[in-house]
Amino acid sequence: MYVLEFATWPGLIGALCDELDGLQLAYIVEGNTATVDAYDPWRLSDKLRCAQNAFVRLSYDVPRPKALLGQQYWDEIVAMALDIVGRGAFATINLDAAGADSSVMQRIVTTLGTALGLTAVVDDADLQMRIRQRSGYWEVLFRIRPRPLGTRAWRVCNYPGALNAVVAAAMVRFGGVYPEDRIVNLACGSGTILIERLARGPAAHALGCDTNAEALACARQNVSAAGNTKQIVLEQWDATQTPLPDASVDLIYIDLPFGQLIGTHHTNLTLYPALLYEASRLLAPRGRMVVITHEIRLLRSVLEEIVTLQATDEVQVSVGGMAPLMVLIEPVRP
Repeated sequence: MYVLEFATWPGLIGALCDELDGLQLAYIVEGNTATVDAYDPWRLSDKLRCAQNAFVRLSYDVPRPKALLGQQYWDEIVAMALDIVGRGAFATINLDAAGADSSVMQRIVTTLGTALGLTAVVDDADLQMRIRQRSGYWEVLFRIRPRPLGTRAWRVCNYPGALNAVVAAAMVRFGGVYPEDRIVNLACGSGTILIERLARGPAAHALGCDTNAEALACARQNVSAAGNTKQIVLEQWDATQTPLPDASVDLIYIDLPFGQLIGTHHTNLTLYPALLYEASRLLAPRGRMVVITHEIRLLRSVLEEIVTLQATDEVQVSVGGMAPLMVLIEPVRP
């Protein structure tokens, strides 16, 4: 049995807990992490879309980190690390800990690196090791994969401003997943949201549109890598004036330009109302829409103007130094 610690972005712990609830797992929440006992961490982590990282954790009742080098503890630490390294392509190791540059901490990471045949590095490494003190105990944690869980294998094309896949997965949960949904992703970019939606289950129809040919070319590569070429239709359309009929869409996703890497605040002043009015036209009477943006004031002011739409729920996320707002929007019903 392993003690497994899943970490997610601030604001998304509820989405991660929903996933664990769906798997009928008991867990303990602390901040942005959920701790689970698991027989197979690798298989379990494959089922979770809303976890950014996964670490196995060992705990020791010792007074200081130097004691971890004692044979009775060290053998277990090495055995756990060997278990992880034997399951993937690991070449480097680093240590994240308070006082990581101290002689004791450096001895721990270099000695372990030698035992594993890994090169100790300062920056991001394949095997991430953490040492921390908690309630009188010292804990040793290892990330179970060479890359974060949020780094999806299907992302073969990276496009500037692309939404983090974990955030996209949380948007999918926020909007609900129903096989009869007719889905449209306006301004779909490199396809992240649509791919994450179909990873959760089938849909009646899934379409993404964008005016940017380069973004669509990137989306086609990612969609192909995800195995969704037959399920996802991509069109080079103006997302503010699509040829789709009125009230023909059950679920709309929009990752609105934040005005940093993509777009500007000035262009957003025109783009946001145009996109949301088009979304209002497309949305079926009992449809819903999930929108995310860092231009929160602008989004709120536009929603106040569109009397046919209402925000019914929201979640603020912290990711990559930004704090975008995820909003669930539905048609105003008589």
